[in-house]
Amino acid sequence: MNDAEALDQAIGRFAGLVRRIDAQQRRIEARVKLLYQLLFGAVVLLVASLSYMSVMLSLQLPEATATVTLLNDRFAGIADNMDRMERSVRSIQVEMRVFPELIGHVDSMHGAVAFMSHDMLDIAGAVAQMDSSVEHISRSLTNMRGSFEVMQQTVGGMGRDVNHMSQPMRLFNQMNPLR
Repeated sequence: MNDAEALDQAIGRFAGLVRRIDAQQRRIEARVKLLYQLLFGAVVLLVASLSYMSVMLSLQLPEATATVTLLNDRFAGIADNMDRMERSVRSIQVEMRVFPELIGHVDSMHGAVAFMSHDMLDIAGAVAQMDSSVEHISRSLTNMRGSFEVMQQTVGGMGRDVNHMSQPMRLFNQMNPLR
């Protein structure tokens, strides 16, 4: 009977071990089930967040595209204004070439004091040329001033455009879940 009792005890211990393993297995299964549920909830939340952000982005995209197009137009306007200013500066440079000639006329006036009446006619011609040159320079400066005014308005418009374009990013800052 000793062997039978030992066998019963061994079977009893084995049954207890199987029950403990079974209980531990059930706890592990419950934890795994909870982890799967949490993971599924997180995936649903992630998909919902991404969908919401996609919808918000698609709503803001046309406005951002229009703003970028407007900004490109403004940059093209600035480039045109720069071309006009460059032409004005070249015109001023052409008009500045007259100054050595004017200096030459003044030098010739000093050299011929005896023929003052003849030189006065030369002086009158030189003054007429100077008047013409000054008038041309004045027109060139007026053109430059107009170009600078247009450029100032364009730069001001660009500042407003950049402020307007940054508005979608400020919306995303408000949606930041980590704040």
